[in-house]
Amino acid sequence: MGERHWTSDASRANSRTMRWTTPSTSAEDDFDVVGVIGEGAFGHVHYARGRRGEWTSERARERASERANDDERSEASVRTGCVGGLFTWSRRTDDGARANVGRVCAIKTFKTPKRGEGEKDGKAPTTGLPQPTFREVTMLRSCAHENIVRLYKVIVDRKELSLSLAIDYAEYDLGVILHWHRQHRQWINPRMVKSISWQLLHGLHYLHSNWIMHRDIKPQNVLLMGDGSECGTVKIADFGLARFVDPGMLLRPLYENGPVVTLWYRAPELLLGARHYTRSIDIWAAGCIFAELATLVVPFQGVPKERENPRSMYQEEQLASIVKLKGTPTVEDWPMVKHHPYYEKARHILYPSAHPDGVPPQSRPLSGDAEIVAVFDALCAYDPTRRPTALEALTKMDYFSKNDPQPQRNVFDYETTGERIVYPHRKIRPTEDRATEKPDESAAAKRQKIVQAPQ
Repeated sequence: MGERHWTSDASRANSRTMRWTTPSTSAEDDFDVVGVIGEGAFGHVHYARGRRGEWTSERARERASERANDDERSEASVRTGCVGGLFTWSRRTDDGARANVGRVCAIKTFKTPKRGEGEKDGKAPTTGLPQPTFREVTMLRSCAHENIVRLYKVIVDRKELSLSLAIDYAEYDLGVILHWHRQHRQWINPRMVKSISWQLLHGLHYLHSNWIMHRDIKPQNVLLMGDGSECGTVKIADFGLARFVDPGMLLRPLYENGPVVTLWYRAPELLLGARHYTRSIDIWAAGCIFAELATLVVPFQGVPKERENPRSMYQEEQLASIVKLKGTPTVEDWPMVKHHPYYEKARHILYPSAHPDGVPPQSRPLSGDAEIVAVFDALCAYDPTRRPTALEALTKMDYFSKNDPQPQRNVFDYETTGERIVYPHRKIRPTEDRATEKPDESAAAKRQKIVQAPQ
């Protein structure tokens, strides 16, 4: 079979062409908000329908109506992020009744800090929107690709001092998919694993070829579309930590931006305090997700014993989990390893008393399939310069470019001998329930729940 490489018309667009939107005074001017689907530190996310929309299929309209009244959906289907929440919208008829027309979207609302916030801690008072908000707006406006979440409208509410983004509504994310399979102790279909990884790498290739580094690739930020023409399409979301990294424009080391990448998907050069890093940190995270899809186990699960330092990316337990699996990096594996700021600080992890000459690598959790092991080892190579680019992985690795099963645009399109899996839909809560809602489980508490593979 010859090589195959998939691109969409959108991928040929110039990402630097800004897709400006007309600001509205309120989300309710253009959308009918149905309910809340997530909340975070800086705002909330609603499920909504556009009043002027005409894009959804009849089946999608029926599903949206059913979801609004469904109180039995799994709580695990709700995705929350660090900077926002999600809502749905519907079009109103002249008599005020809701009609199931218009495109279903997520409205991610960011609220500005109240005047004077920050003075309690002796800091200068915070004013305006947080920097991640501006980053997300800038990145989404400049992107046009099938595997990147689409921005439809920017809404500025001067009365509430908030900014909202109307973006693609995705029924699932990889966190939900992985949770379901772990809970039911059932492997993910090999074609689905390949299709998801294949589309994720296509999205990263588009970003990286346009000098955008995502810096927070993790299962919860990889969305899967539900019903409609894009059913089963992977969408990369949450660009709050993303940066343009054109080398001709960078004036300061990226290290000065502070910690990036969720701990379990953080590359070793970040953990060792690299002042300069490249787009290969996204490739490392993609390799971790690939292994997690194939085994249902997070490959590197560092559980911090103490609270993480918000100003440092060094984390001993996470680095130890990488060394335990991959072994101590040698100069042959990673020529620049000894030049990292935290190398000496981490020496007791790299060369513990039980292994003074270095920790030997363990057998891979993927050892049953040599081809999958090869992909994981390449994407998660110690040396950032030896990790393939997203395009090299897609075109030069036989797993993606030649060998069967072929990846699909619809990741749910795979052969099965039993009943097709129906994953839980997102839970939509009425907006009035937000005030009485209990706070989400902390990230530290979630990390304590170590996942296990099915036997």
